[in-house]
Order: sequence, then structure tokens, then C-alpha cells
Amino acid sequence: MEGLRQLEALCERLYNSQDSVERAHAENTLKCFSVNIEYISQCQYILDNAVTPYALMLASSSLLKQVTDHSLALQLRLDIRSYLINYLATRGPELQPFVTASLIQLLCRLTKFGWFDDDRFREVVKESMNFLNQ
Repeated sequence: MEGLRQLEALCERLYNSQDSVERAHAENTLKCFSVNIEYISQCQYILDNAVTPYALMLASSSLLKQVTDHSLALQLRLDIRSYLINYLATRGPELQPFVTASLIQLLCRLTKFGWFDDDRFREVVKESMNFLNQ
């Protein structure tokens, strides 16, 4: 848990620091989340457990970069998509608007890249309507 607090502090520096050296250090330290596919599960852990919106933003933007830059396996993309839909349904209303926007952008990117790969990607509107109607 202490590691998560340190990560949240680094994210705070990344997004808010006026000191360019401090911000660059935070960016270099956190870069692994957006370039190494081994960190996808850690991004989901951050989304599930972090309390600061900046840590949530890091996780979301890192996942977006992972989805965009890497050819992820179909099942992994489907798992991330399912996780995002459930996450937005349960936690969406309590999130900061910039975090929600980033997560929706990630969901849209997954849908776009998977549209022709599997029909389940095309069900995003129906699945989104299910939780919007609740």
C-alpha cells in the first residue's frame, strides 16, 4: 500500500509540478506503465485502488498508449474492454470529468481497433445503455 501512495505522489508531481526537473523525473519513473505490456494489470490495480485522480489519469493514459502502440492479444483487449465498461458503470459518476473522459477515450480506441476483429466490440452501445438505464 505504501508503494501506491508513492505512486500517487509521483503522479501528483507529474501533472502539477511547476518544476520541470521534478516533472521530468516523475515522467521517466512512470514511463514503464505506458511502454511495457507487463504493466497492464498494474494499471488496473491503480484504477481499482488509487484515490487521487492523477493516479487514475496515469493508469488510463498508460492503457490508452498500450492499446494504441502494441498489438495486444484479442482476449486481452476484450478483457480490458469488459473491465472498462464495468468500471465506468460502477465508478464513473464519482470520477473527475478529465478521468472519465480519458477512460471513455480508451474504450473508444479499443472499440475502433477491435471493430473488425470480434463482434463483441460492436456491442459497446448496447452494453453502455444497460448501465446508463440503471
